[in-house]
Amino acid sequence: MTDLFTQLLQDGAMTPEEVNTAQKRVQRTGQSMEEAVIALGFCQEDKVYEALAKLTGLPLCNPVATPPTTEALAKIPQALAQNFSCIPMRLEDGILTVAFAHIPQAAQLDQLRLLLGMPCSPSLAPASAVETQLQNSYGIGAEKVRKIRDQRSAEAPAVTEEIAPLETTGENSEGDSVVSLVDEILDAALSAGATDIHLEPFPGKLKIRFRIDGLLQEVSTPPGIEALADSIVSRIKVLAHLDIAEKRLPHDGRMRIQGKHGIRDLRVSILPTRHGETLCLRVLNAGNLMMEMANLGLSPEHLTRLNTQMHRPNGLLLVTGPTGSGKTTTLYSVLSHLMTDRPDLKIITVEDPVEYDIPGITQIQTHTEIGLTFSTTLRSILRHDPDVILVGEIRDRETAEIAIQAALTGHLVLSTLHTSDAVGAINRLINMGVESDLVASALHCVIAQRLVRKLCPNCAMQDTDIAPEDAKLLAATAKKLGLHTHAVKKAAPGGCMYCRNTGYAGRIGIYEILEVNEELEDLISAKSPNALLREKARKAGWTPYVNDAYQKVLQGITDLSELHRLC
Repeated sequence: MTDLFTQLLQDGAMTPEEVNTAQKRVQRTGQSMEEAVIALGFCQEDKVYEALAKLTGLPLCNPVATPPTTEALAKIPQALAQNFSCIPMRLEDGILTVAFAHIPQAAQLDQLRLLLGMPCSPSLAPASAVETQLQNSYGIGAEKVRKIRDQRSAEAPAVTEEIAPLETTGENSEGDSVVSLVDEILDAALSAGATDIHLEPFPGKLKIRFRIDGLLQEVSTPPGIEALADSIVSRIKVLAHLDIAEKRLPHDGRMRIQGKHGIRDLRVSILPTRHGETLCLRVLNAGNLMMEMANLGLSPEHLTRLNTQMHRPNGLLLVTGPTGSGKTTTLYSVLSHLMTDRPDLKIITVEDPVEYDIPGITQIQTHTEIGLTFSTTLRSILRHDPDVILVGEIRDRETAEIAIQAALTGHLVLSTLHTSDAVGAINRLINMGVESDLVASALHCVIAQRLVRKLCPNCAMQDTDIAPEDAKLLAATAKKLGLHTHAVKKAAPGGCMYCRNTGYAGRIGIYEILEVNEELEDLISAKSPNALLREKARKAGWTPYVNDAYQKVLQGITDLSELHRLC
């Protein structure tokens, strides 16, 4: 009988060398053939399951694109669905169609039919789609919540007390169940690629939302989870080494978890609200922060400009943009490049907070409550003979003035500022109270950026509905880039199991870089308005980041709806 490896070879989806490697992995780990191929990255999941469908003759479905019916879901409890790695799809003429993540064995089918008391028609579905739909259909931690509710009902205490999972008293204790529930929530967030996890209590409801590719998405939760909100918060406080008894004040902490996604650090922030404590957990990913500059999304022209500016011996280089626009990633990438290119440099950073330890760099964490602020730390840093200084954020006049003095006295200073564009950073510094002459002399470069969602490469489609004004701007951008009409890609989001039916997967930066020349220095010293600064900056080669966004639309990286959302 043909096996999966042979089928993939016949389909041209794998090479003999890859098959040999996958066979060794199966023998070593005991994984199924499809798990080994997908884990090694030799073949996309949809190709693997298409091959499995050919081998078995079972129909292939996508439970994310075509969700199961409510009637079908009622037939299989979540625990059973998890145990069999399946999702009930539809009930027709007394027959339940069930999508399995793995080839179902005859004994499994017989057991399932016996448990359900009805005939079942099997089909195949990619494991990632089954896992996603299990969460969507039953809610995160549905089985754990059910167990805790059953246990509380069985105990039927006269007075309901708040139970915090400080200690576990047995394998099936409520504490264990809450621990498992929190683990499942965190694992689901990491599997979805979330950068932030929000747990928000409301009357009669605990809302759980993940920020994925910059947008908040609410996830399904099972009935009764709102009663466990305090226990979930207590468990996270324990992990973050926070005081579980204090519920009136904000908390900030850090925690480290280890699971199938490896070791991850999370920054924990807790706020007291009218209906309980609300949590925001920021997933810290050092791999994203230490990206190569070439992978940030900078165009060749922007990359050349940034390389020139970051190798200057002194001056102020600012990165601007709203919260979550990738400013820290850009700055850390610059530092990483400088460390590799110039190991003779001494680099000191002052940050709030220090999210990652960077080998070879002296990093300082501010502590406002004891007076260790950006400004006080900067004064001491200058006595340590640094070549490069990174200030996490310029928030006030004092910090701005010290940073500018450092830039004027032979140091390269990197920092961030919250402004809408690069030109706006100039008058923002002046409005803080910094002398315009000092700003003109010290400021050499401002980078403004946003993050746009990238189209999912598996389901992007051709965009046939383009507004006339967009078509005109795209044509002008194409002409400037020297692209022929047939080379212009105008894509649109589709929707598949790999992007959770959003049409997008991952994000990339769009940029504008303003280099301060002599003419701009004179205008800055004269406190010229932003409109005049922009006019002169355009003549010097500056272009707004919307132009970079149009370029990425033409390249098929993102689409017009993302451009209009952010620009």
